[in-house]
Amino acid sequence: MQKWEQIQGVYIHTPFCLQKCLYCDFASYAGADTETMEKYVDAVCSEIMMRSNEVTIADQATLYFGGGTPSLLSEKLLAKLVEALQKNGCWLQPAEATIEVNPGTADLDKLRFFKDLGFDRISFGVQSLNDAELRAVGRIHTANEALDAITMAEKAGFTRVSADLIYGLPEQSLQTLKTSLQNLTAAGLQHLSVYGLTIEKNTPLAGMLDKGKVELPDEDCQLAMYELVQEYLEAQGLHRYEISNYAVSGQESRHNLVYWHYLPYLSFGSSACSFNGSQRFTATDSVTDYIESIQSGKSCGGFEDLTKEMQLSEYLFMGLRTTVGIDLIETEQRFGCDVMLEFGVELEKFIRGNLVFYDIEHRRMRLTEQGMRFSNEIFEIFVK
Repeated sequence: MQKWEQIQGVYIHTPFCLQKCLYCDFASYAGADTETMEKYVDAVCSEIMMRSNEVTIADQATLYFGGGTPSLLSEKLLAKLVEALQKNGCWLQPAEATIEVNPGTADLDKLRFFKDLGFDRISFGVQSLNDAELRAVGRIHTANEALDAITMAEKAGFTRVSADLIYGLPEQSLQTLKTSLQNLTAAGLQHLSVYGLTIEKNTPLAGMLDKGKVELPDEDCQLAMYELVQEYLEAQGLHRYEISNYAVSGQESRHNLVYWHYLPYLSFGSSACSFNGSQRFTATDSVTDYIESIQSGKSCGGFEDLTKEMQLSEYLFMGLRTTVGIDLIETEQRFGCDVMLEFGVELEKFIRGNLVFYDIEHRRMRLTEQGMRFSNEIFEIFVK
């Protein structure tokens, strides 16, 4: 294992949820009992104690509790995790501390407890504000519950509230998507993450599609949805700062910017991934294996060495996800190579096609608005 650079972000994974969504292929598990959750949290606390000694955490490193559904954990277990982070130098003076919340698990007392614990940002998994669409993908909350949760977060003292939204859902139309966007912005949200539905293999939704039990909006409709999201949110003052993320200035997700800027981060829990600048550590997906490994003092995962070529490729496609793009001079200093010499032939066709903007004078590169739409095709040149 190589020396870790100073950690800029800390992530805690909670793999439990009340009910797995039909489109979800994440390492999350529905219906876990209290004993399993307690053993898991004990294991994460032990991992924090063991691994935090290997690294230096930046004073203002961001914190993020994700999942799964972190808000499903009891107050006692959440407090235990926060205490372990604080005792081991992983929760200092965070620039941001986010917790993901399923609206179906939120109440005012719980949200106030999160605020008292030290969280200053909440990310709600809303996905839609249409009950038919929510039912179609197995979400446990209703549209009204989602809006109530947002209102309660503000009452609890949160000034930084985000929501996830999905377009291309079964039962969804251009009008229902617009209504969801209107209701979320009317609720005062200043950050939205908006994703096109991805059909993952071996998920219940994929099986339902194969059997003709559900129908998705056609390609033209999904393109119109993509354009609607961009145009509507920009008009409401939420500016795109990453392919799928929109925010009022100052409300950007600082934790996610750690990933997009390819900075070192440390993660704890099953299936969690850490990055030290030249290696990636990934923990086992299995909650049982994770707990047993930690209890026996063994490694809960494995390291992957990243070659300079791999690091450069990852840096480029992560950085180009953002609207500011990448500084080519800084890139050359970090990786010791000229991006245009390395990828120029492939990039030129995208530059000519107005998908990539290349500022020769200032040596910067970014995707155009059209390039954002076809980003997957562009990023393929970096995956060799």
